[in-house]
Formats: sequence, C-alpha cells, structure tokens
Amino acid sequence: MSTGTPLSNGKALAITVGVAGLFAFLLLALPTPKTPSPSHHVPPGAGPATSGAAMSPESLFHSRCVQCHALPALSHRTPEDWRILVLKMNRYMKQTGRLSLSDSEVGTVTDYIVKLQR
Repeated sequence: MSTGTPLSNGKALAITVGVAGLFAFLLLALPTPKTPSPSHHVPPGAGPATSGAAMSPESLFHSRCVQCHALPALSHRTPEDWRILVLKMNRYMKQTGRLSLSDSEVGTVTDYIVKLQR
C-alpha cells in the first residue's frame, strides 16, 4: 500500500467524475432488452388457427398452457385454486407477450380444467 500524500479534493473529484463518466458510457453501450412485439398479441377474430374466439376449451387449454410449461396434473387443486392459478398464469402470459386468454376464455378454461379433474 502506498504511503504517499493523500489526494487533494480536486484530484479525487476528477477521478470520481471520470469513473462515473466511464460507467455511464458502458451502461449506454449495453444492448437494450427486447420488448415483446405487439405481433404476439392476436386480436379477436384473427382466425381459427391462432384466435381463441374459435377454439374449443380443450384447444385453448393445450395451446396457451404449453407456451410456458408442460400441461399440469389436474387432480391436486380445488376449483377456486384453479381459478386463481389460471388468472395468475394469464397475467404472466400478457406480461411476457405470449398469446393470452380473454376474460371469458379464462372462465372457459377454468371450467374445462375443473370438469376434467372430476
């Protein structure tokens, strides 16, 4: 360790400003994260292959859930648990730019899941 004289306030300030400037430059040089493009969201009536409006409850369940994970086991939750979970997963799909469910489709998929586990 150096035992020289301490830095003057002016030198310390110059070093601090220089390091802050370098940090700002490096921060600006980082690539910006990609935001989900609006093309991931399909407007109602866009067509039976992608639109939930023309899809059966089974098709909605299979196509939307597998975007993020394998289809879940359907025997270990109450109907209310499924309602909450489907709402939570749908919010996640919207936040991440995936195809999501409309409000009526959330109920349709939840009813389908509850009916399957009986």
